[in-house]
Amino acid sequence: MIDVSCITTIELSAYGDFLQGIGAVLGPVAIGVAAWVGSNTFKNWRKQKLSERRIEQAERILTATYKVRRGLSHVRNPFKWPHEFNAAEMTLKASGEWERIIGGEQEQNRFATAQVYYNRLNRTRDDQLALDECQPMARALFGEELEKAIEKLNHQFWIVKVSVDAELNGDAATDHDLQIRIKRAIREEYPSKSDNEVDQVIIAQVKIIEDICVPVLRLEGRKRKN
Repeated sequence: MIDVSCITTIELSAYGDFLQGIGAVLGPVAIGVAAWVGSNTFKNWRKQKLSERRIEQAERILTATYKVRRGLSHVRNPFKWPHEFNAAEMTLKASGEWERIIGGEQEQNRFATAQVYYNRLNRTRDDQLALDECQPMARALFGEELEKAIEKLNHQFWIVKVSVDAELNGDAATDHDLQIRIKRAIREEYPSKSDNEVDQVIIAQVKIIEDICVPVLRLEGRKRKN
């Protein structure tokens, strides 16, 4: 132990200067270390938040995608229930369209069939909107490919709509090729899944979405498990 009584004033002064010198050197180092720690902490925090956001959006996009896929399958189901025709007839009567149909029962059935499709499309509007609202974050977090896949998948509802319009308007009455294209658009698996362009588009877009989003969720699952 140092005997303070033996230390002269000059020595104390020199010792104080020495400590001040050390402080002058260590001060910037301490500041630098604190800045480095703070910077890395902030970067890690941002990285974690971005990861959480990607996981959240991947789950949201997949949920909306599967709802739209089911919606398209429902809309394009070739089987039509009696209650759907009853609802279609009621809709046409409420709009005054039913009384304006000329051609008897056959034409009424044709209009009712088209209205069944329109009613089905109307019931999918919320699902279409939910998927459409995913596009901005899909592009921002995952890139253009995912955004385009979402857009193209949702676009199939429009394909169905214009095809039903064309059939109702008689646009394909004398065009056999157009008749086939319309049937492929409004009926899933017609004449088969592999020969149906809309079916193949739906399958391809869902695969793109899954290939991008599913690994994000699986990676998070592994992290939590570990």
